[in-house]
Parts: sequence; structure tokens; C-alpha cells
Amino acid sequence: MLAARRVAGDRVPVLAEREDLAVREDRVGIHPGDPILLSSDCRIDEVLSHYLCRSSFARLAQETKRNYTDDYCLFFDFLWGRGKWWSEASPDDLWDFEDWRTRSPRNPRRVGGARWNRGLAALARLYEWAVQREYVLANPVLMRTVTGRTGKVVLVPTARAKNARTSEVRWLTPRAFRRWVDVGLRGHGADGLPDSGWAGRLADRNAAFADLLFSSGVRLGEGASLLTLEVPRLHLEGGRYYAGRLARVVTKSRRARTFYASSVVVGEVKGYVESSRARAVRRAQAVGPVRRAADAAGDARDGWASPPASLAGRGRRGGSDGSGRGDGG
Repeated sequence: MLAARRVAGDRVPVLAEREDLAVREDRVGIHPGDPILLSSDCRIDEVLSHYLCRSSFARLAQETKRNYTDDYCLFFDFLWGRGKWWSEASPDDLWDFEDWRTRSPRNPRRVGGARWNRGLAALARLYEWAVQREYVLANPVLMRTVTGRTGKVVLVPTARAKNARTSEVRWLTPRAFRRWVDVGLRGHGADGLPDSGWAGRLADRNAAFADLLFSSGVRLGEGASLLTLEVPRLHLEGGRYYAGRLARVVTKSRRARTFYASSVVVGEVKGYVESSRARAVRRAQAVGPVRRAADAAGDARDGWASPPASLAGRGRRGGSDGSGRGDGG
């Protein structure tokens, strides 16, 4: 099993005399949020660490790095069950992994073509890098040439699924979206009136957030990163749309960009900030100083800590037979 891990220095005595740990990490190219992979016997592979922190992998978007790290964990678990290290993988191992991942009845959470292709792309990137630097003798991801849509000949993995669906997009009309918000987030019934049995919380916050995404077209992570001072503000002179700015560190393209939200949505967000959110802030202030998040999280953990915040919640443990049954999906 390999999983990302974060170590809290104030609770690990062995780090007490290593005040220069941050300097050492920076010297070798390890940065906050970088994944670290541990084998089942708690060893760190120097080559894998170099790949994760110093190769083109380090420049990928955080979500891509998190997804690829999951894919590496699953394949390495599979190899571990066969008594192999990641650098000993063969094409036969990959084909057997593909069978287990996509078709085997032994895997209760088989995946479709698109998910398999994503993992295959992750493995192809890793092993191509390792072959170029002679860390492995041969690439277990066999490649073949195909002619692309533009007529250009490109290399693609031989095991690439042909039945992949690139997306699960379901189009909604504005009217259908409004119905979804009213029923799913505000707790209204089919008649359009509030449902007396609704037990949801923070309906105005959730509805304002959904409307902001719908109106502006920003991604989920981009919208969730916005501070109240970054949300467009209404102006006395009025206007149908108001401009906001996304910082480059939160965008998928790593480029800052402008977004536009309708005046109705901006007013909805403003109403939430000045009502429900303001009441919640006052209640929290009345209770007293809020404990540091790190302390609160530390009390809840018992030994193994979560991965870095940007990679949290995705480390998995495979089955003892190497099947990775901890996450078949």
C-alpha cells in the first residue's frame, strides 16, 4: 500500500532537533502540498519522490496530481500483492490490472473506460519518465501509433479503452436549474411553496453559491475559494452584470481571469452575507476565541495523519491479495 501522509512536527519527537527541516525540504524540491508515497513496509522510494516533486508531474494542477496519485497507489498495491516493486512492472502486469480494474467479477467496484484511461495516462507519464532516466529497463505501458483528427500521427497506450465517455454532462434549461435549486437546496415542494418537513440547513448560502456558479461559469473549486471581499459588489448606478477577478493560484489554467455575475446573483450573495452569515459570525464571537484549526484537527487524529490539505481524503489501502479492494472505484 502506498498513501500520502503529512507529519505534524509538534507531535513527533524525532523531529524536535530538526528545526531546519523546511530548509532541507526546499533544497531537494519538496514543497507544501506535494504527495509522498509510502510502501506497505513504510519505506519511501527516492526515485518516486524525485518524480513527484521534481518532474513535470509537479507542475500539474492540484486536482490532477491528487487523481494521478490515487491511480499510482492502486497499481502499486496490485503489484505489491504479486511481490513486485513499482519498477519491476511488466506489460503482463498492466494487462492483468486492466482486467481486474474494468471487468473482473472479483472487483465489486469496476470502473468505466474514461476512468481507466485517466489512470493509464498517469502510469504512462510515470514510466516514460523512468525509462528516459534509466530507472526502469522497459515501459510496461505499451504504445501504438494512431492518426489524430488533424492527421498528425501520435502515440497512445495500447491498453487505452475505446468505449470511454469523456463526460457525463446533462444539460439543464434555466427553468430546470431554478426548480432544482428551489427543491433541492431551498426545500420547496413541487407546488413551489416551502415544505414543512424540510430539515435542511443554510439554504440561502447553498442557493446563493449554486446561483453564483451558474451565472458566472466559474468552476466549483474556483467559486469555493472566493472570499467575501472578492465577490463583485452592487453599484448605485446599477447594471446587469458585475465583474470579479479570480487569482491564478485557484484557476485550472494557473492564469488569473475575470468573471461576470448577474446583478440578481450578486444581490443574493450580499443578502446571505448580511443576514445568515452575519448571525453565524456574531454567535461565534459570543462563544469566545476559536481554537486553532490545527489543534482541533490534531485532537481528532490518532497517529496516522491526513495527506496535505490539497491531497486530503484520497489515500487508500489495498487488499492483502494486492487487489486494492480498499478502492475499486
